[in-house]
Amino acid sequence: MHVGPPRVLLFHRDYRGLTGGHLKVRHYYAHAACSARYTPRIYFTPESLAGPENPWHGIDPPALAAWRPEEAAALFVAGLDWRAVPDPCPVPVINLVQHVRHAQAGDPRRRFLARPAVRICVSEEVADAIRSTGEVNGPVHAIANGIDLENIPAASVRDVEVLVAGLKNPAFATALGERLEAAGLAVEVVTTMRPREEFLALLSRCRVAVTLPTTDEGFFLPALEAMAAGALVVCPDCVGNRGFCRDGVTCLRPPYTLEAVTAATMAVARYAPAAAASMLAAAAAEARGHGLERERLAFLEILDAM
Repeated sequence: MHVGPPRVLLFHRDYRGLTGGHLKVRHYYAHAACSARYTPRIYFTPESLAGPENPWHGIDPPALAAWRPEEAAALFVAGLDWRAVPDPCPVPVINLVQHVRHAQAGDPRRRFLARPAVRICVSEEVADAIRSTGEVNGPVHAIANGIDLENIPAASVRDVEVLVAGLKNPAFATALGERLEAAGLAVEVVTTMRPREEFLALLSRCRVAVTLPTTDEGFFLPALEAMAAGALVVCPDCVGNRGFCRDGVTCLRPPYTLEAVTAATMAVARYAPAAAASMLAAAAAEARGHGLERERLAFLEILDAM
């Protein structure tokens, strides 16, 4: 058991705008603040955006002015943060792996699998993908992504029949919206970044949410957030959503084609009340199982063992 003052767990970020990846690293930063062994500090690259849109805005103590990994007790990195990690690294590294892309040949992140680290994957699918390379140096843990359930607004009115959340696939979203409108559905298509609070409020107002990931996500938070917001969810298959997007139970998870997603959306929009209530109940239970507290406790257990 560690005794003495908490040691620094040093985070590194190149922040150019809000993404799900940055949001999840912010969650882990908050989790680390609950550790008895470590205290989190963060460094931002000079190109990073500051101001209220940065999820670390206003933290106390403030971000560090210099990147000195050798002075930390351990590092916390994700994605291409690895480029700032000395090789060899003088301190242990925790690597958050958020995408199955890390296992793909030619992806710039794959070469870092050979660097020693304790890896935390955001889903079992991501863990399986990197293990399958045979290149991972160090233990691999899977901690399914958590969401901040307290920030999902309660629905007062469902005045949006179908929401197509298509920020990651705008052309597909636009084409889907046109097809659904031609079939007689009232559709709102989102293809540009909205303030996070506005987007979550929109999820709580829609009856059906079509959340469009890339084709090979590591987890895809918006689908789970839509479940928590009480929408009927359609989320095409993207590998990393299979653990919680249980087709026909918590949502519909069609193949990622325009024809299949259109058909699934039209089907769920026309669900009988009993079928809709059953899916909504299963989705709500799934979302409740993905709270940040569960994620925090799993991470703190890893920190305690380091």
